[in-house]
Amino acid sequence: MQARALMLALSGVLTILSTPLVSAHGGESTDGFTNFQIMLISIGISVSIYVLITRVLETQTHLSSPLVFTLVTFTGSVHILLGLNDNLLLLGGIGVIGILALSLFVNFSQWQEKIARLGLGLVVTIMLVAYFVSNHDIHYITEDYLGITTKLVELSIIILLYKERKQDTSDSEEV
Repeated sequence: MQARALMLALSGVLTILSTPLVSAHGGESTDGFTNFQIMLISIGISVSIYVLITRVLETQTHLSSPLVFTLVTFTGSVHILLGLNDNLLLLGGIGVIGILALSLFVNFSQWQEKIARLGLGLVVTIMLVAYFVSNHDIHYITEDYLGITTKLVELSIIILLYKERKQDTSDSEEV
């Protein structure tokens, strides 16, 4: 339990220390980070979390695989770092990170795990769709490597959550 708290604290500290320096979408004229810097910070946080889960804790989270946990950490970190000037981005980032944090401390029953996984998938799907709904300029989208990378990660999360659900369904039918 202490190792899980340490993992959550580490990711939170890294994100919080970075937030005063960023601005939404990284394109505004501020002293904040650029999109590239935000991507590097998010990758660093995600890789740290993956190493912590797989090497240090040597455990599987109650909600999903270490890969899904890492990908959700990436998209959550990006949204939190960009969310200082956009409350919707902040809400999405806190939402996915909050569901993951809950899965570290609560041993879900099978029914609760399905609900949490559905909630995680729903939040990630909303974030994915909202990006394309809010960005009508196709030229902007094609040049937004941070946004496209994050959306590819979110699509991967949705696919992996679906595969995990199918795996859980087939495992329960065999029993």
